[in-house]
Amino acid sequence: MSCEDRSGTIIPPTLSLTKTGPRSERRTGPQALAFWILALAVLSAGCQTAPPTYRVLTEQIAAGADVSVGDLRQAFLAAPDSAERMARLTDLELQAFSIIEDEPLKLGSIGTAIIDTYYGSLTGHYVLARFYRHVDNEAAALPHETWVERIQASMAEGASDRRGAGTQPMLVAVTPIEAQVYALSRDLDPIGSIYQTSEAVPFSLMLQATRAPGPVETLQFDLTSLLTGMQTALGGDPEDPDFTPLNLIGYLAKQGDSAAQTAVGAFLASQGRLDDAINWLRSASRTGNMLANTLLARIFWEQARQTEDEALRQQALDEVLENYLHAIALGSPDAMYALGVLYLNGHFGEDNLNSGVPLLNQAAALDHSDAIMFLAHLHYAGEVVERDLTAARTYYARAAELGNPYARRSYARFLLDRSTEQSGDPQALAWLEELAGEGDAEAMLLIGNLHARGLGTQQSARAAVNWFRKAVAAAPGDASIVNEVAWTLTVSDQTSLRRVRYARQIMDRLMTNDSAARARPEYLDTWAAIYAASGDFERAVSLQEEAIAAATAGDFGDVEEILRKHLEYFRSGQTISEAIP
Repeated sequence: MSCEDRSGTIIPPTLSLTKTGPRSERRTGPQALAFWILALAVLSAGCQTAPPTYRVLTEQIAAGADVSVGDLRQAFLAAPDSAERMARLTDLELQAFSIIEDEPLKLGSIGTAIIDTYYGSLTGHYVLARFYRHVDNEAAALPHETWVERIQASMAEGASDRRGAGTQPMLVAVTPIEAQVYALSRDLDPIGSIYQTSEAVPFSLMLQATRAPGPVETLQFDLTSLLTGMQTALGGDPEDPDFTPLNLIGYLAKQGDSAAQTAVGAFLASQGRLDDAINWLRSASRTGNMLANTLLARIFWEQARQTEDEALRQQALDEVLENYLHAIALGSPDAMYALGVLYLNGHFGEDNLNSGVPLLNQAAALDHSDAIMFLAHLHYAGEVVERDLTAARTYYARAAELGNPYARRSYARFLLDRSTEQSGDPQALAWLEELAGEGDAEAMLLIGNLHARGLGTQQSARAAVNWFRKAVAAAPGDASIVNEVAWTLTVSDQTSLRRVRYARQIMDRLMTNDSAARARPEYLDTWAAIYAASGDFERAVSLQEEAIAAATAGDFGDVEEILRKHLEYFRSGQTISEAIP
């Protein structure tokens, strides 16, 4: 008998699923079912067969077998009737989600219907656990709570190498409601969502949720399986290139899905169709989608910024304020930060300047690194608040600890500022080394500066020069990096740092190949200083005169004085030496 024939003789009876697990329609009993499962296992070991079907796996669960959640998910998605099941599952989960807080007694029947449709549904087990806890039936709740934990773990394991925004790993979800329920099952309150597409993951959901009074968490979910299922359900061919994720997003938006409406609004805004974008985003905002409010605020801000009509500008600013305040009420630190910056920049009048700092503090309390960085700069510069270098250092370090690359670089520059008289911080060096490992040339430059000064590490000219060279090698076309390295290696008062020949090599290449750099007075100043340090004062004078002309033509009056001072040095045969870095 062939493997196909053998497998055909042991197909278990058809199942229906109840709120406590699968149940055989033939009521064969656990002994008979266990026999069928054992026979299947023996035959599977003896020949190559297809993966177990969804029906087989649910029968194994009914017999008490430990079935992988991932295997169950894959079998469900591969079932011949998966499109119909997916449509039913989505509808049932939406019903459950709409009453999950207000009508717990109705969750029993809906939860049962959900796991009858798909036994691996996080939503089904979560609402059944809530139902049984509500009626004080702990024994019935515990199995579903166990499944909730198992499904949560499987969703995270399924993330593998898929990545969302930044380095955020993507969780695997079967439906959008399952993604929302994942947040609820972790005691998070969803406050905003939007569908996204990319080459790596054609259909995904970004979900923002909060656990008051804590920071907002961003969760990313891979919903590719929903895309495939809906393509089939809508009568499309999964291989049809004309059916794109945008088709599905448009369909879901028309069905009232706020994540889809937000995605459509964002897309239309990117195409300049602002009126249409506003209509879709307003629809999404009515259901409490905070992301829709923040997008609306940005659109109206652009309108306010571009119009010359004062009445229209004020009307747009009112919309900006209203939408940001609505998002803030929902707990959005992004909105707190954005509105705070607008206040501090005087866009709502001089009388409201001081309203910005409390908003930044509110966002900082929720670990918004950009808000913390802004507070650092304010205390560093003494703008709006009193200058407080201790507070500035604390803010910089805190933002850097949250992983903000800009904060890590800014913290190092703050420590290197001689006017602040700051002690070193070994952690600052460690943070920069993390960035350098990712190819960040500016981080490499700053590491060189810290080694040159001995801030947070042992002073070493050799280590400093090595890092400077690495920075230039990592970004040979970055004019600011090349210029800073060349200047330091030419004029530093630490003679052990000077590498004039190398500085001339990299600056000659930059100024020969980059016409934009060739027109910058500060870069011409560096180039002239290098030729002076090389003993070619005639060339240095010529380049410095060119730098002064560029400064005059470009309205760089603030640097003309120092450029003319350097010109006098070169004319008198002197070089430049500064306490740098």
